[in-house]
Amino acid sequence: MRKLLVLLSAVALMVAFTVPAIAADKSVSFYGRVWMDTFMESDSKEAAPGGLFDDSDLRWDMNDNGTSRFGAKFKWDNMSANVEIRPLSASVYRQWWGSWNFGGGSLLVGHTWSPLYINTAICGQCEAGGSGGQLGNWVGDLRQAQIRLTMGGLTVALVKPGTAASPLLAGTEYDWTLPKVEATYALKFGSVALVPFLGWQSYDEVVLATDKSYGVDGMVYGITARVPVGPGYVNAQVWMSKNDANWGNLYHTGFGGARLSGDSVKDEDGMGYTLVGGMMLSDTMKFEVGYGFNSYELDLPGTYEDESSLMYAQLEIKIAKGFTITPEIGVVDQDTQLNNGVVTKEGDLTYYGAVWKIHF
Repeated sequence: MRKLLVLLSAVALMVAFTVPAIAADKSVSFYGRVWMDTFMESDSKEAAPGGLFDDSDLRWDMNDNGTSRFGAKFKWDNMSANVEIRPLSASVYRQWWGSWNFGGGSLLVGHTWSPLYINTAICGQCEAGGSGGQLGNWVGDLRQAQIRLTMGGLTVALVKPGTAASPLLAGTEYDWTLPKVEATYALKFGSVALVPFLGWQSYDEVVLATDKSYGVDGMVYGITARVPVGPGYVNAQVWMSKNDANWGNLYHTGFGGARLSGDSVKDEDGMGYTLVGGMMLSDTMKFEVGYGFNSYELDLPGTYEDESSLMYAQLEIKIAKGFTITPEIGVVDQDTQLNNGVVTKEGDLTYYGAVWKIHF
């Protein structure tokens, strides 16, 4: 064993002294391709879900059959190699996109953050997470396949459609004919930054046994403000929505989206706001407090209301370059849910602790 260790050590030393000498003869080149499909697909009844009626659907997504790829080619003297990967699913890759700058703006194609994922621009709590989730702050649908145009402060994206809501009925499927539309417009008034935002989506939920369809619309609109105040800042956001769970909001806290009453779709209306204040106490410490509120109502006979709120305070401490520790304490109040006159107390949660982050 000792002789083997000595031999391995000698080989390692030889390689260590040899690599710098030959490194200059090596070459590495990278390549890649982003392939996104935007098609309408029509199935005859034999090929459609349920097998009873013809069906048409929108395909607006990354092509993950090996057409999108990223690779590297290596060459050294008379030796060469090629390594290549492809996106298997959005659960594996976070970013896979390409962008063309045409002078007056840019066009992005691929999978990345959707324009309406804007929570981290408002408060530290939303980024750190804590146990409070994202109450009061519009979050959206994270990263999605999209075609996105940016010109000046205007960003408009045609995004892969989807829903975070449960089906209206059992034995149905979703039919999309248009992508989700998301837009933001960044404005500056001196040191004050404003970002109005808007999102819209529409789809049909189709009963497989009868081919009867129910139209469901989802939308959100609001505005974000960031205001520097001396060594501190005040950030705020307010938004309103219709069926935002059906729109695809992953952090929906209400009744779960639109409901079916008799033979008609009843909407769920939502609103929320966030107010955050912070101050730099020193070059290495930042103090922040915030409050968020959500409210949802169902448009059904009777009264259906659901409210929740969040309060938190935190101190971000920079220990070293790229290393921060953020102690935080907060209270999440789920308040009560009023379900056709029946009041259900949903309780509250108090949390405290710290977030540890190292960026590299």
